[in-house]
Amino acid sequence: MNRNRYKPLGHNSPAPTFLGLGAPKAATTWLFQCLREHPSIFIPDEKEIGVFSCSDEIDERLTEYLAHFHKSGTADARGEIFVLYLSSPLAAEQIKRYLPDAKLFVSLRNPVDQIYSHYWHLKRQNFHRWGDGNFVPPTSFASAIDELYDDLVAPACYAQHLKRWLAFFPREQIHIMLYEDIESDPLRELKSLYCFLEVDDGFVPSFLNRRDAAVRAGVSPRSDVLDRLHTKTYDGLNRFVYHKMKQLIGVSAAARIKDTLRIRQLMQAIFYRKGYPKMDQKDKKRLVALLSEDICELENLLGRDLSHWLG
Repeated sequence: MNRNRYKPLGHNSPAPTFLGLGAPKAATTWLFQCLREHPSIFIPDEKEIGVFSCSDEIDERLTEYLAHFHKSGTADARGEIFVLYLSSPLAAEQIKRYLPDAKLFVSLRNPVDQIYSHYWHLKRQNFHRWGDGNFVPPTSFASAIDELYDDLVAPACYAQHLKRWLAFFPREQIHIMLYEDIESDPLRELKSLYCFLEVDDGFVPSFLNRRDAAVRAGVSPRSDVLDRLHTKTYDGLNRFVYHKMKQLIGVSAAARIKDTLRIRQLMQAIFYRKGYPKMDQKDKKRLVALLSEDICELENLLGRDLSHWLG
């Protein structure tokens, strides 16, 4: 992109110095909590703002976006995490335009495991189609791979997405972590991220050993009947309550109320049980076949053996 198209933010107000790019279901919630505890880091209460993945009217939304960082004070680092930035076809160019010097970090997970975990997450949220009476959800994970390829499989093609980001940013500006490393040594990975963000790497957050958050087992429906009832309840709450709250009091305030009331946790306790059903081996082999070329490309990009992801 030509330099004269850059519109760096933050001349008159604080702007992000870093951005977390994703990926979904790869410990981003854990990273969010650990980063926000650091005394030199500011992250807004709202975890996923995601303005740079918008296709239009981004200039009109920048004032609202920067307002999220007005309370950052003297923080040495400030930023946000949005799990769909990595796979967004627009985000890299938009961020290069508005935040060309921002430090970027990404957490990647074995894509087969990530897709399966993401499937159950999306299923719990009716695949983000609340209020769409014409949407017919997939009847199984196998059918979801076909019917929702762009939502499930495409985001897990990490090498393809990283190459797009590297077309706009130098490699040293992107810090890449692996979920399995966070599992095995969370403190080491967190210290490395703190160093990348140029803040005190000796700080140890209380959230560090919240293994339930870093390596979440996930949930699945207790039964088909409860699954359908959850979908109707979830859609109704979003359409008639949460959406109207956001219009009346703003996104951040609505999110705080939702978190305080622990609506998600309550609904999970009623409708869901811990863990996922075991993935069908046919589905696993199919995903490996779909992703093997991208995994090999990622090995070359990272200079790291990822052959165990193909097992």
